[in-house]
Amino acid sequence: MSDISRRGFIAAAGGAVAAVWLTADAASLLASGRHASLSSDDDPFKFLTADQAADLDAATSQLIPSDGTPGAHEARVVYFIDQSLATWAKEQRPVFSSGIAELRKRASAAVPGATSFASLTAEQQRAVIASLEKDKHQFFFALRGATIVGMFANPEYGGNADKTGWKLIGFDDRFSWAPPFGWYDAHA
Repeated sequence: MSDISRRGFIAAAGGAVAAVWLTADAASLLASGRHASLSSDDDPFKFLTADQAADLDAATSQLIPSDGTPGAHEARVVYFIDQSLATWAKEQRPVFSSGIAELRKRASAAVPGATSFASLTAEQQRAVIASLEKDKHQFFFALRGATIVGMFANPEYGGNADKTGWKLIGFDDRFSWAPPFGWYDAHA
C-alpha cells in the first residue's frame, strides 16, 4: 500500500465489492455488531475456521493497524466479518474463502515454508496486502470494505466494538448537542 494517512485511506475507500458491506440493511448490521461486541477470544467462529480467522484478523490489522491507537483487532472486526458471512453476507463467502486462500498462497510465495498469512512478520504481511492492492484483486476490495464497516459503523448497527473506531477519529458520541457546536461557534 502507498504511504497515506489513516484518514486518507478511509477517504479513498471504495470498490464495487465493498459496496455490499456499505449498503447492508440496518437489521443485518445490528445482528453482526451485537455478535462482535459480545464475542470473546474464546468464542467459536460461525463461518470461519480458527486458522482462517487468524489470517483475516492479521489482514484487517494491516489495513487499520494498532500503531499507538486501537485498530481493527481491538474493534473485533474479524468477529463482525464472521457474523456477517454467516448471515446477511453469504454471497460474499466465496470471495472471502478464496481470498484467504490467496493470502496463504502469497504468504508461501513470499516466505518459503510459511503456512499462513498470520505467521508472517508485519512487514511481510504489508507486502502481501500491497501486492493484492497492486493487482486490484477482488479480495482486497472486499476486505477493505468489510474492515471499514466493521471498524466505523454505529455499534448499534454493526462492528466498532467498544466504539473503538469512533474514539480513533474523535467522533463525539452524544445523544444531543447544544451550542456552541464547535470552535467557530464558541469564538464567533
